[in-house]
Amino acid sequence: MRMIFVHGINQQGKSADQILEEWLTILNATFTNCQISNPLGRLSGIEAAFYGDMLEQLSSAKVKDEAIALGAEEATDDFDDFAVDALKEMALRMGATEKQIEDELSETTVAQGAGPHKKWLKAIARVIEIISPLHGILALRVLGQAHAYIRNKYVHDEVNKLVRPLFENDEPAIVVSHSLGTIVSYSILREFAKNGSPRQSPLFVTLGSPLGIDSVRKGFPKPRIKPDNILRWVNGADPEDFVALRTELTNDNFGPGIENYPDIENGENDPHSITAYLSEPRIAKAIAESIP
Repeated sequence: MRMIFVHGINQQGKSADQILEEWLTILNATFTNCQISNPLGRLSGIEAAFYGDMLEQLSSAKVKDEAIALGAEEATDDFDDFAVDALKEMALRMGATEKQIEDELSETTVAQGAGPHKKWLKAIARVIEIISPLHGILALRVLGQAHAYIRNKYVHDEVNKLVRPLFENDEPAIVVSHSLGTIVSYSILREFAKNGSPRQSPLFVTLGSPLGIDSVRKGFPKPRIKPDNILRWVNGADPEDFVALRTELTNDNFGPGIENYPDIENGENDPHSITAYLSEPRIAKAIAESIP
């Protein structure tokens, strides 16, 4: 049995080796701290995907993070349609109010002929800039890269070229994914299941996942369920992690058979942190249980 790590956003400039070392260091420490007998030596191999530079390059033309946070003038109409509802939910999660958004909307102007969602997107971005500018940039980056991956076949295919080879070995593999990496991993596992490939995942771990965001979820054709090649799916989220907009993946959005830990406590500094997620005892225990 193998294990694969699939990273999320903001990893550009790193490498697969760096991701592997960072995640293994955290996970090994968690096994020690939780007094769990470290099972990783029983695996035939552990690999990390790396697509951060590629996705940053291909999605940057679609979404200029700081420019959007400061006024949402750079977004395409297609991105507006994809992001406006999710961004509003994120803004409310960050502490904005409906009144703040409505007040900003009444004062927002857009160029004549702009798309129907442009005014909403611009208003919400400005509210986020006021209450939590750093979180706003992160939220827009998540949505921008998710939009590029889901809606642009070229981006989707180029990212998958870098990640899919790790999944192509017939030996079963535990998949541990974070943030945008949960979308990429789910996409590839669905692809194998649809094609009847024997590649099996005894455990699929999704941490801080944006899969529950409606515009992201609907980017996948039906049926949106746990693929047959996933034997166990464990989803973990911090309630304050606004990237994991819906902390539970349930029957209503991804069908039955998903174990949810929607109450992970990652602290106030960075609720989306992979370091904090991999330090969660229940996640470490699930990984240990899946290694014979």
